[in-house]
Amino acid sequence: MNTRFVWKRLLLLALLLVLRVPADAAPAGQPLLRTVLALYDSSEENLILPTPIHQLVEMPLNHLGLVVRYRDINRPLPPLQELGDVRGILTWFESNAMADPQGFISWAEAAIDARKKFVVLGTFGVSQDLQKRTTPSSAVDHFLAKLGLRSEGGWNFVTYDMKIAYKDPSMVEFERRLDGVLPTFEGIKNIDSHAKSYLILRRGSNPDLDNHLVVIGPNGGYVAGGYTHYSNAASERLEWYLNPFEFFRLAFGTDDLPKPDATTLSGRRTFYSQVDGDGWRNSTEISSYRNSRNMAAGVILNEVIQVFPDLPVTVAPIAADLDPKWAGTTESLRVAKRFFALPNVEAGSHTYSHPLDWGYFAHPASNTSGGGLLASLQKIFSRGNETDNDSYAQSTDASGKRRYESPRSFSAHPFNLKEEIEGSIAFINTLLPPGKKVEVLQWSGNSMPFEAAVAATRAAGIRNINGGDTRFDLQYHSYAWVAPLGRQLGAQRQIFASTSNENTYTNLWTDSFFGFKNLVQTLRNTESPRRIKPLNVYYHMYSGQKLSSLNAVLDNLNYARTQEIIPVTTSHYAAIADGFYTTRIIPLGEHRWQIENRGALETIRFDRAASLTVDFARSHGVIGERRYQDSLYVALDEADAAPVIALQDRQPAGQMPQAEQPYLVQSRCPVWAVRQEAGLFRFSAQGFGRCDMVWKVPGAGRFGVRVLHGKTVRKELQPEAGKDGLLSFEVGPSPLDPLEVTVRRLQGLP
Repeated sequence: MNTRFVWKRLLLLALLLVLRVPADAAPAGQPLLRTVLALYDSSEENLILPTPIHQLVEMPLNHLGLVVRYRDINRPLPPLQELGDVRGILTWFESNAMADPQGFISWAEAAIDARKKFVVLGTFGVSQDLQKRTTPSSAVDHFLAKLGLRSEGGWNFVTYDMKIAYKDPSMVEFERRLDGVLPTFEGIKNIDSHAKSYLILRRGSNPDLDNHLVVIGPNGGYVAGGYTHYSNAASERLEWYLNPFEFFRLAFGTDDLPKPDATTLSGRRTFYSQVDGDGWRNSTEISSYRNSRNMAAGVILNEVIQVFPDLPVTVAPIAADLDPKWAGTTESLRVAKRFFALPNVEAGSHTYSHPLDWGYFAHPASNTSGGGLLASLQKIFSRGNETDNDSYAQSTDASGKRRYESPRSFSAHPFNLKEEIEGSIAFINTLLPPGKKVEVLQWSGNSMPFEAAVAATRAAGIRNINGGDTRFDLQYHSYAWVAPLGRQLGAQRQIFASTSNENTYTNLWTDSFFGFKNLVQTLRNTESPRRIKPLNVYYHMYSGQKLSSLNAVLDNLNYARTQEIIPVTTSHYAAIADGFYTTRIIPLGEHRWQIENRGALETIRFDRAASLTVDFARSHGVIGERRYQDSLYVALDEADAAPVIALQDRQPAGQMPQAEQPYLVQSRCPVWAVRQEAGLFRFSAQGFGRCDMVWKVPGAGRFGVRVLHGKTVRKELQPEAGKDGLLSFEVGPSPLDPLEVTVRRLQGLP
């Protein structure tokens, strides 16, 4: 796969802008603050993954353009001078005790005084220390007052006679109503006239006895425990009471923040697909192949990959399935080479020996599966990731935790991290045609690599992906099941797949082998009413084993073809996600920003932006804009390392703005290096399948379009732009090399 294509072009999305810059926003020349410092207690959860902040909150924060950085409160809290990039601090403690509550209170108050937003979900965590010594009430009260709150004397354990005195429908009862007996809660009063209460409970008719359970004030926000979401481990049910998008938008004041967006590129929803090598050598049960003893991988090659040449796919074998020194055969190698010869196939690695329990190899003498919330709500917060039914067996214990009978699928040689990463890459590279190399590592087993494993992929110069298991369907009907972009592992970031694979739809590949067809529900729900994920089709080679599972994959890919998408490789998407974390946004004055360090991310989104449009005269490195779901998506030019976005009021409001120069509305393939010249414009494009696009041009007329592949004229067209100034044409597929396109006005139309 062309390396330049893989690392560049991205989504076209842009963000919300307000006419007033908040007082705590960064001054001109300094980056806008995008980091939320999430404090967690490792005595409650010894891993970040099962914390409710990661499981529930991080995705909405990512959607709002925010990056979450975790810090264990059992470690020394960071000095204020280390919080220069921090917009706000978030806590969600399960216990009301910590090692040094007074020290924590002093630190938190200093952070608030330094204009860091402070958001508390659940208990405040400061009532006593670990020796059960009560924190002085004066210290607790002083801390609560910083948030505009006052304690009303402990917990209300009896709520049957409590009534909702006020609720704001934009903030509460988002996915589930507060019906029946209300959850218990800590008595809290809003005492700040500048703060707003969104949920108030009352016993009897005396408003003096009101309890304020959802509050947002100048210094942050608060939601009482039990009123964020509903959970039921037995039924695997999670539903938000709180509207997390609205609450965190207001609590962290993100309206001033242009939002790096990893879902959209060139005005279209991003599509990518990856196949893990599990089940490569499984014998297919499909009748038309059974007599020839075809491997499942051969069925996927013939019936899926070759049938959809317009959709790129990353094929990631387990090296041991191919290497004759492990379990490889002449046939498994032959099929691999056929895969990688196809222009729409990107090469990935699914490791060498397919580790199942990554924590075992990080700490082989200890159980790193986690405890606390993960143990008690395992069925809710940690569904299984994948299975290779030909390579290993698995079981679950009474708590629902998945246990592996072996920590990896192949054990012909001792575990070696260097071999798993570098070795598998080197071996698979020997199977590739000239011009291709392994671009991404797709995590295996429980998809919970340790920090050194992620670092090894970075050192090898490739991207990493998998994990997350996003579902949003009839069985898991909530945004609570939608994973964030990735997870923090020390100094590293693991990038999550955007959707779950067929393993979670088939009860760990034991029944309902047609179940993966329900992926379409997740794809729809993560697109509307808000676009929060790309369109991702992620599966395994063992889907070629059964006709029902094969048909499910085909159904999902056929659905993708019906959507307005821009297909990219898996490593390209992973590079976009990496760019989300590194992007810096520098304000340059009113309605103007410089975008730096964005990597492959090429879309900035502005929400609630019906009255705003790009001011191209004051911008550079901006190639287009598109309006969708009340957001403005701004497409950046990868050829500009530090583009500048300027916005202006839209006149007349509600109509597509007139073009003083040509700009891109949307394209099925990435577009970059746009150059404007007298009477014409030029650009580069590269993509899979048809590459149709729409440009907004100044006025109606006929245009000449010339498409060059190298020095060869690939195509010449003469499309017409109507009175609306929309010019549509198609330049053709080019999966391996860029096309150079020139568009010249030939004549105007009356």
